[in-house]
Amino acid sequence: MNTYVALLRAVNLGGRGRLPMARLRDILTGLGAGEVRTYLQSGNAVFTSTTDDAAEVAEAVRAALRGEGLDTEVMIRTGEQLAALATVGHPFAADDPDPTHLQVAFPLTPVAGETVAAMPIPARERAQRVDGEIALHYPDGVGRSKLTTAHLQRHLGTPVTCRNWRTVTALAEWCR
Repeated sequence: MNTYVALLRAVNLGGRGRLPMARLRDILTGLGAGEVRTYLQSGNAVFTSTTDDAAEVAEAVRAALRGEGLDTEVMIRTGEQLAALATVGHPFAADDPDPTHLQVAFPLTPVAGETVAAMPIPARERAQRVDGEIALHYPDGVGRSKLTTAHLQRHLGTPVTCRNWRTVTALAEWCR
């Protein structure tokens, strides 16, 4: 049995991409997933599956969501990947322990470290590739930043979804 984490992009934000988490649990269960749990209202789920291919799981979830009228990207990570990321820790946490200032961007397709390093970053903010994801530091808060998801996607060349460090560690704990 494999543990997966589904991170849905742009769900329940600003009145668009509405998807109740009870419905997401039903969708995943309907796809054969077990032990389905959702976290918050922003499209985070941890579940088990007999399927060994994360890309296959992602496409099945995305197709099921399309059937619900919701066309959004689905970033799937294994439980081991998320647990390893949490174990490594956020590279900027020593400088700023506030988990709301620490985010992780999960790209749909892998991004090279050189691409992340070449990305224009607003003053005081930082980005670093960690285990295939992008650790972000927003010392003045995410809401005040110009380093938005759209900015990240444009410069990284792939869709991304972001989660704050508290969400990442909570999901990782469910994977252990």
